[in-house]
Amino acid sequence: MAEFPNGIVNGEAAKAVFVRRSKEHDEKTVTAAKKEALVIKVKGEEADGWEVAKWNKTSVRVRKRKPDDRQLEDDVWSLLYRLGFNELNEDRLLTFKGRQFDVFAKDEDTVFVVECTHAEEEGSKPVKGLIDKINANAQDVIHAIHSHYGKTPKLKIKFAIATRNVDWRKADKERAAKSNIAVITEQDLAYYGRLIDYVKGAARFQFLARYLEGEGVDGLRLEVPATRGKMGGTTFYNFLISPYDLMKIAYISHKSADLDTYQRMVKPARLKSIAAYIDEGGQFPTNIVINFKVKSPLQFEKHESFENSTFGTLKLPGLYGSAWVIDGQHRLYGFSFAEKGKNHVVPVLAYENMDAADEMELFIDINSKQVKVSRGLLNELYSNLNYGSEDPVKQFEALYPRVALRLGAMAKSPIRNRVLTVDKDKDHFRCLTLTSLADGIKENRFLGTVTHAPPNPHVYQLGQLSALSGDYEETAEKAADVLVAYFALFAKGVPANWDLGDAKGGFLCTNNGLRALMRLLKELIAYVEDSQQVKAIHLDADDLVERVAPLVQPIINFFRTADATQVKAFRDRQALDGVKKNYLSMMGIIHDAIPQFTSKDLTEYLKDRDEKGTQEADLIIKDINKILYNDVIARLKQKFGTENDAWWWQGVPQPIRKECFERANNDNGEKPLWQYLSLATYQSIAVHNWDIFQDSYALGEKVKKGDAVRWIAKLSKARQTTAHPEKGVLSKDEVAWVRSIYIKVKAHIVGEKALESA
Repeated sequence: MAEFPNGIVNGEAAKAVFVRRSKEHDEKTVTAAKKEALVIKVKGEEADGWEVAKWNKTSVRVRKRKPDDRQLEDDVWSLLYRLGFNELNEDRLLTFKGRQFDVFAKDEDTVFVVECTHAEEEGSKPVKGLIDKINANAQDVIHAIHSHYGKTPKLKIKFAIATRNVDWRKADKERAAKSNIAVITEQDLAYYGRLIDYVKGAARFQFLARYLEGEGVDGLRLEVPATRGKMGGTTFYNFLISPYDLMKIAYISHKSADLDTYQRMVKPARLKSIAAYIDEGGQFPTNIVINFKVKSPLQFEKHESFENSTFGTLKLPGLYGSAWVIDGQHRLYGFSFAEKGKNHVVPVLAYENMDAADEMELFIDINSKQVKVSRGLLNELYSNLNYGSEDPVKQFEALYPRVALRLGAMAKSPIRNRVLTVDKDKDHFRCLTLTSLADGIKENRFLGTVTHAPPNPHVYQLGQLSALSGDYEETAEKAADVLVAYFALFAKGVPANWDLGDAKGGFLCTNNGLRALMRLLKELIAYVEDSQQVKAIHLDADDLVERVAPLVQPIINFFRTADATQVKAFRDRQALDGVKKNYLSMMGIIHDAIPQFTSKDLTEYLKDRDEKGTQEADLIIKDINKILYNDVIARLKQKFGTENDAWWWQGVPQPIRKECFERANNDNGEKPLWQYLSLATYQSIAVHNWDIFQDSYALGEKVKKGDAVRWIAKLSKARQTTAHPEKGVLSKDEVAWVRSIYIKVKAHIVGEKALESA
């Protein structure tokens, strides 16, 4: 009999091992007869890297963080245990004929044998040695397992390599695939760990469908009564099936697990509500829509024919991952949480080998008509759909989100795990959107352009980040590498700001921040090309970023020392206009430090800035503020009277009174409440009392009251710049507008004759 390793545990023994291996720390108890001796022992343990977890009367619990290599092994082991594999290796001493492997896990039908490796720093690491080791020992391992467990049923044995902090090289991926070795990344570990929380034991079928896709397993062959028909030239089947049987062969592809697929992550709250509905006797009249992806045609035994359909028996494939769920995932997986769903059946509409493009089109049609789908997800759907299009324009358009997805997934990317996906909740750290990133790449034409323009339709013009070959996939790879290295300059140069995300005080690693940085990159590359007589398409990613790096140092220096007000000035500029102002401000900062740095946009920006006019506007706005303060209070007193400050309580809207109260409270109430009114509040007060303000505050314009006083809000916005020099200066047009408003205020509110000049 072939050698089979000792130390395989199951049941309560496996549960005990799970408790130990699922922790991030090793733990042990230190004891001593006397307190003094215990203290000495603990100090010795601390010198060896242990830390105190808990002091007891006669003992101390200490712990030490596990080494990275063992932590990865334990994470893989714990995931497989949670997935329902019931026999696993107890420790690291798992050997087959003298060759050690890291993880062994078996369920009723399958065995996974896993090798683990990690990199100290994020990046590429060769795994050829592990692939060669598996190939050299695979037959001995398979023989040992089959000899030990027997061949009825014959277990499926899958070898896998689990990695952490490793960007798999293309050649290694191909080599592993050729050897039928599964690749399990840290993203996969996190994804399936979360999926277990969502769908409980059904997560194991998703795991097996991913790594054993297309492989048959005894016990999964099913036959169901079905109706076959055609719609639009496409054959479909209708049948009823136990949801638990369908889960065994079904596969839902989620965006967080595979960048080239399209489904949304199941929502736990929705699954639980569906389970409650099932347990209360609820039924689902609508179909779960699936697509069988099989090499051999489905077997259908005809019993009876009708006009446009045929009734018979459909033999479902006993293959993992053979039925992709196009729609109805929540209905299906809701049964994982139900207690009374054992005798239920669900209606299914099934297609056979539907083209991926048609499959996604069907998903989009269903969800765009029945369920609100986010723009970000639909962008992903259409982009993945168009990537395989024969239309070069559509195929090219698909590159933008593909590059954006790479930015959020690459191990060395400073925005890794910071891009919102449909299965992740937003927080200050994860605040970036795929749509904003893709739009930023597109608007700067980093990847080039494709046009239908005659006389040369489908002409592809290279962009700054295009690969010289013009190959779309090589362009996507180069663009992602450049943007990752470029963003890393700021992530490493100003970590305090970068790590904040969109929390208070953060700017660089926000949607608007990255859009401004990308717009800046376009100008920086253009300057490098012009000043160094090179073309970006001839440079690899590292070389290009190395040439750009010195130019961004002034920006890094600025944000290292920027105070809260200076950062807020960048944050307050929103939308596309804000992006433009921010990248122009950044270019101005570079120009101040490197005078030879210039561009057409920068020249126009510097020329348009009106520093003296801004100082004048500051004085004008202060005078207008004083005029409005006196005028507003006077009009309110005249209408409501001054007894018991009636004008204040009746004339000033409650939100403004509350705002003034809070300011007074912060100021220890040193002034009357109304002295805390601000320029921005007069707009609301005027609208609230339009009968006494309309004749003057419309400034001679015949428009609706809401539009008539928008000038106050615009003036308040200008004041934010004039009152805070660190926010920059007004343009000449903005200064001219402030002057014109001053004239109108004097004419219509003060009542004086309009002056020719302010």
